[in-house]
Amino acid sequence: MLTRSIVLILTLFCVAPKPAWSQSDGADARAFEFDIPRQALDSALESFAEVTGLQVLHASELTRNLATDGVRGRRSVAEALNTILIGTPLTYRYVNERTVTIEKSRSPEAAPGGGSSTSHGDGPEGAPGQPVAEGNDEPASTTPYIEEILVTAQIREQSLQDIPVSGTAFLGSMIEANRLLEIDDIARFTPGLSSSFFNYSSPIIAVRGANNTFSQAGAGKPVGVFLDGVFIPRYSASSFELFDLEQVTVLRGPQGTLFGRNVTGGAIQISTLQPDFQESDIRLRLGTGNFDLFEVAGLLSGPISNGVAAKVSLSYKDRGAFGVDRFNGQDLEFLESLNLRSSVRLALSDAVELRLAVDYASDETGGRSISLISSNDGSDTTGNDGDIRTAEIRSPQSYERDIFGVSAHLDWLLEGGEFQSITAYRSSDAREVYSLGSGDVSLPSVSTQFLKDEADEPTSFSQEIRFLSKPSDTFDYVAGIYFYREETDRFVGDVLLGAGGNARFVDRAFSVTAETQSIAAYAQATVHLGDRFELGVGARYTSEDKDVGVRFVDNNNAANDFVVSPSNDFSELTPRITLTYSPADAVTLFASWTEGFTAGGFNTETNNAAAIELGFEPETITAYELGAKTQWLDGRLLANLTLFDQSFEDKLEGFFTPAGPFFSIFNASEATMRGAELELSWAITSALSASSTLATLDTEYDSFVIPLGADFTGNELPTSPELSYSVSLDYEGRLNESVSLTGALSYTYQDEYFSGASNIDDFRIDDYSLVNARIGLIWGEGRWRADLWTKNAADEDFVRIRGNQGALGELYGPPRTYGLNLTYRGR
Repeated sequence: MLTRSIVLILTLFCVAPKPAWSQSDGADARAFEFDIPRQALDSALESFAEVTGLQVLHASELTRNLATDGVRGRRSVAEALNTILIGTPLTYRYVNERTVTIEKSRSPEAAPGGGSSTSHGDGPEGAPGQPVAEGNDEPASTTPYIEEILVTAQIREQSLQDIPVSGTAFLGSMIEANRLLEIDDIARFTPGLSSSFFNYSSPIIAVRGANNTFSQAGAGKPVGVFLDGVFIPRYSASSFELFDLEQVTVLRGPQGTLFGRNVTGGAIQISTLQPDFQESDIRLRLGTGNFDLFEVAGLLSGPISNGVAAKVSLSYKDRGAFGVDRFNGQDLEFLESLNLRSSVRLALSDAVELRLAVDYASDETGGRSISLISSNDGSDTTGNDGDIRTAEIRSPQSYERDIFGVSAHLDWLLEGGEFQSITAYRSSDAREVYSLGSGDVSLPSVSTQFLKDEADEPTSFSQEIRFLSKPSDTFDYVAGIYFYREETDRFVGDVLLGAGGNARFVDRAFSVTAETQSIAAYAQATVHLGDRFELGVGARYTSEDKDVGVRFVDNNNAANDFVVSPSNDFSELTPRITLTYSPADAVTLFASWTEGFTAGGFNTETNNAAAIELGFEPETITAYELGAKTQWLDGRLLANLTLFDQSFEDKLEGFFTPAGPFFSIFNASEATMRGAELELSWAITSALSASSTLATLDTEYDSFVIPLGADFTGNELPTSPELSYSVSLDYEGRLNESVSLTGALSYTYQDEYFSGASNIDDFRIDDYSLVNARIGLIWGEGRWRADLWTKNAADEDFVRIRGNQGALGELYGPPRTYGLNLTYRGR
């Protein structure tokens, strides 16, 4: 597949013209006529926003009881803001070209009556190293602080600390420096998020225990993955390498009110870097490491003319194998991947911006190195060589995937708010050949061997239109409509071998087409009840049609062949109510009640036509949350706590029913998940910071009985560790005037859990802990950086998945890896 990538590289580079590495006049330099008299700072900032059309974000506790002398006359944006903020301990920073956030100044001279003399944000008059106050040569502040993170969890860009949403955000700089390259890495530092692995096409992503392992084209997932606001339709296309990112945000609990697809578990928002109208950005990273690792990544971004900015980025990785099949010599779990992104931003007018983006990814590997333990009863260990990195499959395995996406984002500032449109098309093509079991059937310890050949080709088109009202002191709202269409072609070939390989108990194939069309309307309003209280009310109505076609071929008995094409439609109203209370500065308390649903569908991979036509109805969830988001020690310590209670109704479960007999998906259970999530961040000094997360989770099937079969009532939900936590230290301080030392150390722990509802030992994933570390130097005024890093430094042997198909087997996580990165960043 990678050989086809060269053609697409040329296409991507053509989308984004080469930047002209010079600054152009931007919105920050445009002049406006101001007439803002002396008044409360809150009111002055509102007047400033009305004149300029910019969105001005600030926490009410920052501006409370502050006043300004105002500003009059024709001034640029930068001049006006600087004048308004003179005499306050505040400064401003650009979030993007249309949004400014007000925050505490880091300058030691910034105090009431002393003026604000720091440089600001990303505008042309506030670029790093360009002080706004003429003649200012004060050094940067050494006062420790925790950087504010703005998220779009409620569509608007807001501080994560101020909104009634349980979430964790990672800035792109942290992701890159600490090599958080996959959702797996993000999960280890996110309370409530668990990521595991069944096979490459079916990663397991669970939030607070909400997950399923269905790979069928006619079924959905409870956790949604969104790339720049665009829903990724299948997990086979959502678990890609993270690079070129501005931010990753994990939202916990049902998010059906405002997000493009209804999800019962949570949402993972991935936001890529955007080109800047004023500043150019050049980045290059080279890396090497053990297992023959070679990686290169580059980015070119910046203005190319007045009102036009573009970006092109590339990432390539080649890494050797973690394991080998000792019967056929095939390397397993190697990786070769290529990722490209390109985008163009067009300022069509002072009020309208259009962003066009295209992305492509390709990767391949040799398959899973699942290692044989013993026969199912444990009595025969023939084939177990004692090496967890060797497999005994003998049958060739492989995985190849291509992903492509294109989108158009339109933002239009109007007098009463902002109109947004997101149009997107995505497609992927993945094929995986693997063994469901862990051993070759010729071994006496292996009773059967199940070989799988799966090909997944989803395409999707989505159109979202929404309106964000202008923020006010009394009332604001978000409203939108969403259209989504997905078409998936899927092929599954199954071969079940037995009797030493001389018998084919199963030899069958499913050719599946699945079409989903969803239309939704949503709205959320926030009423500001004085200075301290906010009431939020929202709802989403979704109508979804699903049509599938299944052609089943039984190569052992043609009389079993069939073709079916059932269809069904579903609709659901999912409400959300929140109450937010700010009893003191830097304290936000919230309570929420939310409902969500995962749409119904069809099991398209069972050898029973009646079971396919039967289908299943939506699963629903009701979630209650109590949360506290607090800052202490003058902003140096952040402490957030969330308590939650979530209940599933008609939860979807897949199992083999003795009454059939056949495997299918049913609305079979009721379940409850309760727990607590804690996040701490502490800026110990200006150079040293610490953070910690902790999550407790108590899950239980309130009712789960298989007809004429097992009773799982009272069992734990799969992928639900009772305890998980992380502790991290980050350091960056000067060795001398030209060189800085940087480093990080982290420890993460995950408790044991079961990967299946039966809770038997065959599916028990043992607890494990991991240590990651890095140390590096920064020099050349921050342009150059070198890092030595290691992941799983203690070389912990931890299990990712266990299985008992034909024999007992285990698939282990990556061993100790280490390497060196050299990074250059210019302007």
